[in-house]
Amino acid sequence: MNARILIADDDPLNQITLEAILQRDGYELHFAHNGLEACEQARRLRPDLMLLDVMMPEVNGFEVCRRVRRDAEIGRMPIILITALLDEKSRLEGLRAGADDFLSKPCPSEELRARVRTVASLNRFRTIAEQSARFERLFELAPAAIVVVDEQGRVCAANPGARGLLGMEAGAQNDGCPICGRFDPASAEAVRSAIRAVLHGETPPPAEVRRSGPEGGYVMSLRVAVVPEDGARRVMLVLDDVTNEVNARESLRQMNAELDTMVRERTRQLEEANELLMSYASFVSHDLRSPLTVVKGYLSMLVEGVVPLPPEAAQLVTPAYNATLVMQDLVQNILQLAKDAHEGQGAEPDRPVDPQPVIVRLTGHLRGLHPQPEPEFVIGPLPPVGVSAVLIERVFYNLLTNAMKYSASVAQPKIEIGGRITPEGPVLFVRDNGVGFDSREADKLFQEFSRLPGAEQSDGLGLGLALVARMLRAHRGRIWAEGEKGAGATFYVQLPPPPVPRA
Repeated sequence: MNARILIADDDPLNQITLEAILQRDGYELHFAHNGLEACEQARRLRPDLMLLDVMMPEVNGFEVCRRVRRDAEIGRMPIILITALLDEKSRLEGLRAGADDFLSKPCPSEELRARVRTVASLNRFRTIAEQSARFERLFELAPAAIVVVDEQGRVCAANPGARGLLGMEAGAQNDGCPICGRFDPASAEAVRSAIRAVLHGETPPPAEVRRSGPEGGYVMSLRVAVVPEDGARRVMLVLDDVTNEVNARESLRQMNAELDTMVRERTRQLEEANELLMSYASFVSHDLRSPLTVVKGYLSMLVEGVVPLPPEAAQLVTPAYNATLVMQDLVQNILQLAKDAHEGQGAEPDRPVDPQPVIVRLTGHLRGLHPQPEPEFVIGPLPPVGVSAVLIERVFYNLLTNAMKYSASVAQPKIEIGGRITPEGPVLFVRDNGVGFDSREADKLFQEFSRLPGAEQSDGLGLGLALVARMLRAHRGRIWAEGEKGAGATFYVQLPPPPVPRA
């Protein structure tokens, strides 16, 4: 790149003369016609040299020189004063103003060319030296580990970060040493491949390499780039210590493997528990069903009048018989729920399920269980749902018996069952006109061993609603309640939407 020269002279003839002499050497020439323009262009162009005429109007060459020297950005720019003043006083003033050299008018062309060539070259060397010093400073202070090698992979320079990471000594002891000797064999080949690739114009991706030696233990990320230097090609290796990241990644891999083993073991245990639950449910259902069948048979005979009974006794037989029917359904439901849990069935049937027949049959069984007074069941339209009939019966058996229990103290108990379709899915509800509850305690109703207010005289442990809530969560449903003391309660059940029928 040719030097850039700013010529400041108010005489056009002098500018033409200087241009004719200097353009033969290929300089990039710029011109200023007065002192103010010279200062402005010096700041804008940052020339390698200024040829400055002393005798200019308004702002003379001495003042321009002083202003340039006071400017922090261009203060070191070389200035040659061109003057017809040959007295010592003028030369002394020029030196005090900061001039680097003087040329007298008229100046022989060869002398002018030689002076300009010398000063411009010195300035270019000074600039290069300053840039080199800045680079050296940045190289030494860089947080990354940087090594510069030649085309054969021999070390030319290494900054403190690289020396520490690669176990290299300070100073020139490392110059000429093969960089690949600092890595294990596999990593050394990766380094050689990266150097070859970048010298052939390729851009190799970052690679992970490991440090060799007994102290070892370092994993580094390697990036490479070509660095031209005095006609030769050098390769810069940038290394980042990623040991902690690699160790963390390995630890995470081991943790995932251990977690996978734990999950498999836990799955095996759950499968065994499901098998045990299925066996136990079958055993319990069989043991309950046998005596229940006997009781139901005898009560059926009494209901049908096979054995004559006094009127008072006959009134008690029907509720007892209905209770055996409910108990029979409960036993069957226990077995069915266990099968569903074991086989993963029942949660999502392949067709819509109509809850209406289930509720009608269930309320029919529940009538007469509490003869004084018998509640009025009002069943409204119910939307289809996406759960099994068994689950519907289990949920609503609990909700309906609760409604009957807590409305028994009312003169005319009424229990309403209805439903609607919402964007989240079908919602069914059970509403009674019983004792109700404080709405601020609604969430407590679904906690284990928590009972409705006013239930102190009722049977039960307070597990029913908690089990209902758990069953619904397992089937992608939910339950909530609204109520007011003395004004009844409403329990809402949201269920999954029914599946789309197959064509």
